[in-house]
Amino acid sequence: MPIKMGISVQSVVIGDTVYVGGGFADNNRDRCTVMKLEQDQWTKLPKYTARWFAMTSLANRLVLVGGIDPSNNKPTNQLAVFESGEWTHPYPPMNIARHSSTAVSFNNYIIVAGGRDDKVRISSVEVLDVASRRWYIAQSLPNPQSELKSTLIGNTLYLMGGWDHTRGAIKTVHHVDLNELIAKALSNLDTPTLWQILQEVPLKFSAPLSIGRSLLAVGGRDDRDNSSSSIHLYQPDTRRWVKVGDLPTARDCCTCSVLPSGEVIVAGGQTKLFGNYLQTVDIFCISD
Repeated sequence: MPIKMGISVQSVVIGDTVYVGGGFADNNRDRCTVMKLEQDQWTKLPKYTARWFAMTSLANRLVLVGGIDPSNNKPTNQLAVFESGEWTHPYPPMNIARHSSTAVSFNNYIIVAGGRDDKVRISSVEVLDVASRRWYIAQSLPNPQSELKSTLIGNTLYLMGGWDHTRGAIKTVHHVDLNELIAKALSNLDTPTLWQILQEVPLKFSAPLSIGRSLLAVGGRDDRDNSSSSIHLYQPDTRRWVKVGDLPTARDCCTCSVLPSGEVIVAGGQTKLFGNYLQTVDIFCISD
């Protein structure tokens, strides 16, 4: 990649194009950067007005969510869309300004979870109904969580990685049925806990990856703080994580996405030393 990026780095695939951004970078000037990989060529998009934002896509457009405004070092509640070579703001702002969160699009909704507000890590979850241009408060995460990453398998959203309110590394994997989460948010009804928990991942700071109906945990860091190249697969029948392969490069806090070709792209992250962010990109295949 053109720059090193780790921690909350995220990636989005739109068509044959991969976008990477939102993470911590070695250089302050690079922290508002989104990089684009297209036809094996990396380029930088115009600088955004915030850093440590979440990334998703909607209607084949790149969407950035929240972040920190460098001008005042405060979190923002703005959403931005990249279109016609510039950043636009067609969507209303969130109820809660936040950074280092995660965002996904599902049908005609954008779901934003966790992150940090001006002072602390938060458990807040919000849902944007794009059709009505209205934000709804959804059921919160079981615990505050930031620098988390997400993936979708069908209707189910999985959250992995990051830190809790004590800055302890989170190995717990939370998941929720988005149809239920959105329905309850829009109806504003109290409901029993919708969020469910899988068996803990073997490593902290792993990144979630969905291949077909399978959930994988990519990379991570062991209890001795060594970055790992391991790839683990969750087996629902035994409720266990099983190692199924290795990355070409050991890394934690990375981002990974599936290309239309079926190949997996793993970008950024870091090694054992905090702040030793990576520029390297691994592209490989995993059998479903």
